[in-house]
Amino acid sequence: MTTTQSAPDSKDDVLGTGTVSQAEAAWLVAITKGDEEQRALMLPDCVIVHGPVGNVHDREGFLAYNASMGATLEAETSEVECRERAGRAIVTCFQKMSSRRVPDLPPFLVQAVVTRVWFATDEGWRLGHMQLSRRQPAV
Repeated sequence: MTTTQSAPDSKDDVLGTGTVSQAEAAWLVAITKGDEEQRALMLPDCVIVHGPVGNVHDREGFLAYNASMGATLEAETSEVECRERAGRAIVTCFQKMSSRRVPDLPPFLVQAVVTRVWFATDEGWRLGHMQLSRRQPAV
């Protein structure tokens, strides 16, 4: 599964999360679009554990941290596995993202092993927890 900045521009396209697979696809689009698109897919009390040192952030802290890392130009997942039961889904995958930290330099590759926990809501699947074990170049 791959997405780039040329993904659909409509917020309705991002929010079409009737299945876990659609939620995952919407997430890949959202991380190339920005905070609002990601926020729309996350529960208010979402918790994210990430980075090589295990940072723990709430939704707003994670979105601020992510914005400080530069724009994600494209994202791709592979080796995706999903276990869905009783209104919850656990998705694990290998994720690669191309990020632009400095405008004048080429983007760099960020790799992560990811686990996302999705919850079924009246509005579709929403992210409740995410763990990213990122490997990225030295700053």
